[in-house]
Amino acid sequence: MRSNIKKVFWFYLLLFLILIIYILFFSFFNSKKIIGNPYNPRVTKSQNNNVIRGSILDRNLNVLVETKDNRVYNYDNVFAHTIGFINNGGYGIESKYNFDMQTLNNELIQRFNKEFNKDYKLQANSLVLTLDKDLQNFCYEKLKDKNGAIVVMDSTTGKILAMVSSPSFNPNNISNDWNNLINDTKNNPLVNRATQGLYPPASVFKILTSATFIENYEDFENYTYTCKGYETFGDIKIECFDKKAHGNLNLEKALAVSCNSFFANLSNLITPEQLAETANKALFNNSLNFTLEYNKSSFTLNNTSPIDEIIQTYIGQGKTLVTPLHIALIGSSIANNGIMMTPYIVESKLDYKGNVIDKNLPKKLTNAFSIETAQTIKNMLEKVVTEGTGKKAKLDNISISAKTGTAQVDSQKDHTWFLGMAPTENPNIVVSIIFENSGENSNIVEVARDIIDFAKPMLNKVE
Repeated sequence: MRSNIKKVFWFYLLLFLILIIYILFFSFFNSKKIIGNPYNPRVTKSQNNNVIRGSILDRNLNVLVETKDNRVYNYDNVFAHTIGFINNGGYGIESKYNFDMQTLNNELIQRFNKEFNKDYKLQANSLVLTLDKDLQNFCYEKLKDKNGAIVVMDSTTGKILAMVSSPSFNPNNISNDWNNLINDTKNNPLVNRATQGLYPPASVFKILTSATFIENYEDFENYTYTCKGYETFGDIKIECFDKKAHGNLNLEKALAVSCNSFFANLSNLITPEQLAETANKALFNNSLNFTLEYNKSSFTLNNTSPIDEIIQTYIGQGKTLVTPLHIALIGSSIANNGIMMTPYIVESKLDYKGNVIDKNLPKKLTNAFSIETAQTIKNMLEKVVTEGTGKKAKLDNISISAKTGTAQVDSQKDHTWFLGMAPTENPNIVVSIIFENSGENSNIVEVARDIIDFAKPMLNKVE
């Protein structure tokens, strides 16, 4: 009898402990998400209870979004994919920080003021973003007639300075346009291509192939290869762009001219496991710890992969898929001596008087590369601009390290990539761009040049 009582006691004690653990977990990790969900009727009630939803400002305190009679998005399509919207289920910062922009700081004081002034409006907290209004608008103008994405970030802190996706939409009209937006499966305007678009990285991936070679081949500095415009691997033939024979190359020259044959040939010198280790350190198949909606980049190569997939992966094709945000983070790691900083887009939270009550600080995400590898690749990538595929990005008085890429797409024009960092000596501005199906006539390099030139005042000055 006593034995049965003990069993029942321990059973109920276990259930009680599980309940306590669940309540604690919910309170610390899930409560804000549930409370701030736009579908929560309490939120809807508070929105109609004389509480003015907090504003959203850029890094220079320009008002991007404010609440008047309705929620007003002052720049229409320009910030649509980052700021998002609050109706129709919510999206972007409006959704992720919904709870914060409904919360009253010094609530007792505000409610006391309202008791003596019936016209007093309760003011919720506002957000200051890391985005720069002028840079964001400049990037949007460069992209709005194309399908693709642009990300500009500060490599030393992880701050996102601009993030644009196209096609875009006007969040002021989201309810009226909703059916058209969700049914446009050809252009998918609601998708933030900067964080959710997955693309073959093309020759930009050669940065990771190079890093693997540097860290696993002892005499990489003296290794040379003669390119005849193509390379064969059994029945498989890899061709360089326009079948151009690049002649005798070392790693630096191969990066500058983006020689497919050179990097395909590295499959004879470094193993798929070694390349996978580099990709894993750079957070492929891993979380990027970013606030907004995003997809993980994918790398699947291993020693059991077929030879054609192995060869294609070394030059950035194959099954590898990556987002423009992740490409920016890889570039920032090269720029930042191998350290990848956690990307973030909300700088701080302000109370109803404009005082800072919460501030995000830069955080290290991972060591993607060794210091030596990052510095070696950064210096090599300068040749891409001075004498290689990125020559049209050259600017007076600004040194730029970069990598271009052309991703082949079945039955469509190629995607084009550009990854740049400036200034080479001490880079802090990183630009990641993809133009979908832009083909041979893409002006992506010139666009990247113009963005870096526009961001010139920020070089080594972003705080």
